[in-house]
Amino acid sequence: MDAGLSGPLPDQHGFSYCPESQGAGHLTDTHLVDFLKRCKTGLRPNGIIVIKDNMAHEGVIMDDVDSSLCRDLDLVRKLIRQAGLDILCQEKQENFPEEIYHVYTLAMR
Repeated sequence: MDAGLSGPLPDQHGFSYCPESQGAGHLTDTHLVDFLKRCKTGLRPNGIIVIKDNMAHEGVIMDDVDSSLCRDLDLVRKLIRQAGLDILCQEKQENFPEEIYHVYTLAMR
């Protein structure tokens, strides 16, 4: 199933895997928490949600070109907890220059 961030999701327990890549920065903190809660509701038992996104080195950085946000890892973890999810695994993408954003993949349930 391919659905937008605000589109309909399957009924409760409808999917095993919910990926999100490079879209969290286009949501407010509240909308991101709501999106994650909706994903959690749709997970089958033992299903996972995976986010892969840029993370700011510190704080929140606003992109004036596309109006997106780049949050630091601590804030993203806090929002995940607010959605009632636990992080199962996180991985930083290696071999990126230090002057650009870090890219992390976070698996949660």
